[in-house]
Amino acid sequence: QELRCSDEWFASMSPRLRTHPRSTAPIAALIGTLAAGCLMAPAFIAPSGLMFLSEAPCTPPRSFIGRGRAALRASVAAARNPRKAAAAQAAVPSIEQAEKTSFGRGLAAMAIGAVAGALGGSLGLGGGFLVVPALTSLLAVEPRFSIGTSAAVVLAVSCAACRAYVSRGLASPRAAAIIAVAALTTARIGATTTSKVNPKTLKKVFGGWLIIVSCLIGAKAFGLFGAGTSFPGAGEVAPVLPLLGLGAATGFISGLLGVGGGTVLVPALTLGFGFTQPEAQGCALLGMIPPAIVSTYTHWSKGNVDKGIVAYAVAGALMGGVAGSMAAAHLPEKALRIAFSVVLACVGVKYLSS
Repeated sequence: QELRCSDEWFASMSPRLRTHPRSTAPIAALIGTLAAGCLMAPAFIAPSGLMFLSEAPCTPPRSFIGRGRAALRASVAAARNPRKAAAAQAAVPSIEQAEKTSFGRGLAAMAIGAVAGALGGSLGLGGGFLVVPALTSLLAVEPRFSIGTSAAVVLAVSCAACRAYVSRGLASPRAAAIIAVAALTTARIGATTTSKVNPKTLKKVFGGWLIIVSCLIGAKAFGLFGAGTSFPGAGEVAPVLPLLGLGAATGFISGLLGVGGGTVLVPALTLGFGFTQPEAQGCALLGMIPPAIVSTYTHWSKGNVDKGIVAYAVAGALMGGVAGSMAAAHLPEKALRIAFSVVLACVGVKYLSS
């Protein structure tokens, strides 16, 4: 194709060369060879060059001349106004600047994951209550990417923190299994609904409910509210059907909002099922691992995860989750209840103002 184009161009130019007084055959052959070489060079430089030339009209020299004229105009403009050219060049970010920005966002995501992991591991909340607003407000991540990334952080916190609770017998495998089975059926539904429904109204209702529950837990910590007497081993005698309903509601909310489910499970287990605060936190972390896996996989497959920062956030969540769970094992129950009620109230206010 390139040789055919060059031959046709040379044929169109040969009458002009013959009419020129100094026209000779060697000069004409030299011009044809140079034209063919200019045409074939892009095909050897890039594989797409051959396709580009094969689809172009059979006047290639004019396109090269046009490109040369454009480059010449740009050079002349830069020479006439060097300050404007330098400003335009500085406005384009370099590769080094892009890498520094990406690394800085990664470190910020790691810090967010560490703080969320520490609070979530110590209070059994998973950390999603902090990750979503932090990524949205501090790193300017889109809400759906914040929710998807938060699901991965919740999974990391649950896996890292539940080990400390299980080793000390503070997590009921029976209750956790019942909750997980029910949550598995609704976590995917909630994660799928994230991109289809605007959850603003649901967030406000959920925030109001969290504030009410935080007041009840705080009142119970100070002995002002006596609903549900707490006793060790409540997970082994808790009724199955209420646990199934609680798990279904928790899984849907976890998948929809990207939270760990502890904001629903821990208050319900302590107020309605007689769990002690440490056992409720351990059961919440253990029971939400399977739904968190489903929610993370669904968000990842639907492209709702910020792949540039998720690894950093998960690494920070693993470290924070281990540290938080170890600290919770040595705190008295009253202190845990007070801390949990304060954090829950803050989360509720955040959801109401979002």
